[in-house]
Amino acid sequence: MNSGLPNQGENLISSRTLEVARGKYKYSYTRIPPIAMVDKLPDGENFSTGWFRLLAKQLKITFVNSLITNRGNQGSMEVRDDVRMFILEVLLKGAIPFQISVIGRFLQIFPQLILKGFSKDYKELDDLFFLILKTTGLSIFQDSLNRILKLLFQGRPTGHVQDIQEYKNLFPYMDLPEIASNFQDDEVFAYMRVAGYNPVMIERVNKLGDRFPVTETQYQEVMGSDDSLAAAGEQGRLYLADYGILAGAVNGTFPKEQKYIYAPLALFAVPKGADESTLMRPVAIQCSQNPGDVPIVTPKSDKYAWLFAKTIVQIADVNFHEAVTHLGRTHLFVGPFAIATHRQLLDNHPLSLLLRPHFEGTLAINDAAQSSLIAPGGGVDQLLSSTIDNSRVLAAVGLQSYGFNEAMLAKQLQKRGVDDTKMLPVYPYRDDALLIWDAIHQWVSDYLSIYYQSDQDVQNDTYLQAWAREAGAYDGGRVPDFGEKDGGIQTLGYLIDAITLIIFTASAQHAAVNFPQKDIMSYAPAVPTAGYQPISLLKGEVKKQDYLNLLPPLEQAQGQLNLGYLLGSIYYNQLSYYPEEHFQDSSVKAALQGFQKNLQEIEKIITERNKKRPKYEYLLPTKIPQSINI
Repeated sequence: MNSGLPNQGENLISSRTLEVARGKYKYSYTRIPPIAMVDKLPDGENFSTGWFRLLAKQLKITFVNSLITNRGNQGSMEVRDDVRMFILEVLLKGAIPFQISVIGRFLQIFPQLILKGFSKDYKELDDLFFLILKTTGLSIFQDSLNRILKLLFQGRPTGHVQDIQEYKNLFPYMDLPEIASNFQDDEVFAYMRVAGYNPVMIERVNKLGDRFPVTETQYQEVMGSDDSLAAAGEQGRLYLADYGILAGAVNGTFPKEQKYIYAPLALFAVPKGADESTLMRPVAIQCSQNPGDVPIVTPKSDKYAWLFAKTIVQIADVNFHEAVTHLGRTHLFVGPFAIATHRQLLDNHPLSLLLRPHFEGTLAINDAAQSSLIAPGGGVDQLLSSTIDNSRVLAAVGLQSYGFNEAMLAKQLQKRGVDDTKMLPVYPYRDDALLIWDAIHQWVSDYLSIYYQSDQDVQNDTYLQAWAREAGAYDGGRVPDFGEKDGGIQTLGYLIDAITLIIFTASAQHAAVNFPQKDIMSYAPAVPTAGYQPISLLKGEVKKQDYLNLLPPLEQAQGQLNLGYLLGSIYYNQLSYYPEEHFQDSSVKAALQGFQKNLQEIEKIITERNKKRPKYEYLLPTKIPQSINI
């Protein structure tokens, strides 16, 4: 074992150091029961100055966009005047907390604000928002933000729309997402299953069975008379998105209107004779788990019935995405490892040095999420379909059913039957993610092999073994199915795989499911976070207004836009770029340079792929942060 590992004979100092850490990093199982989270955010885990500056900039953009929508004019000078008058109103009504530093900064910009108004890009607001955030922190700022929003939302558009254009009007200052122009296309609907915000749902099936009785006629109307359901199943060309986990979920009503959660089944197929560029096609949708509740709908059905059914799938997909794929299987999956690392590994332990940069901001953002975003009355309660209690339970169930050893990327792809590139030729998430996984795996292998030359070295590292046992323990991290014998780690190979999964989840997997919130999910008609009509409408003729009434009312759409834009805009730090002088061991340098070079090559490969397929950029290495921090 390399001498870079801590000298385990120095037990007294080490024990005292870890005891201090364990006093700071205590587990709680009641914040999102029964998931392990930190009981109280320790000092030193707060967001950095750089992170607050990024958030302030994006808050400025959402603020100005909302103000123009709700109160503003379209002329640039008039808009700046509106911004100026609103800031004065906010201050006079006490929405901004009275802190000496905040007021002092305001007084600095006050003369310019009165004489000139704001500059064209409202740079002054960046500074003001940053100062408030840095002075008060997120928790107090949230109260202030709620007061500002109450004022800001006076005069905002409300109610269900008469035309889709009304949603586009919510983007007077922001760029309208590209998906606004093509989200109703069947090709785009299918492509989102393999390159969207939740590209982990489809599974290959051989046949459908009685639960989803798509007929041969329905299939051939879409895929052609020279194809058949049986042939497609035998040849591995049938794919199902099943949202059965949402069956029985409780419909929400917050803040004021009845919402609906759905549990549809959606069938997709790869055309016969596909080549490497052939896309999946949507074949049929059943908007219930029970056949006969409503008719099966296909692209050959009435236009608005098909659009209604596709939207039902999108609503189910986003509700699964936010609770399970995003919150449960990235944020809450990584959190326990951050806690265990602080409690069981000394700062200079090689594994601690490797992992801690990948945990930067994670405990802080998880703490902020559970106290505000997924709290009663928070953004999730407001925007998603089911009750907030239901969403929290779904996140916990989604995580607890995600065994660590089965969460390895290759195993997940194989389990869903989507690993064969000939059967499913176009799957950008799969293809790009595997490149990133392999690069991380090589880096982790090169790094850990400096300190562990054998399985025996791994077994003899008492700090490592304590870390592993605590991560999986019931009174520890409660990570399902973690470790080898007795919860420990017996082999170097397993250690490499395990650390690869942790780093991949904290970086690439979170990037893949977080950043589409801005580009795709901020536009409510494309991805409504809740439905507002029952599926029983499919029993009769579905009219245009029925479809429009299914979509969120404008006030909800604006809330979705603001939250999605914020969550999908914060690119803080970058995969493979560790803090300067972080690794003191000179033998690490070559391995790290190799990792960075691999990622640069992957950037080129993905860029070339995007010339031959619909664009998918969420796994470009330059767009993958090092940690979950938003």
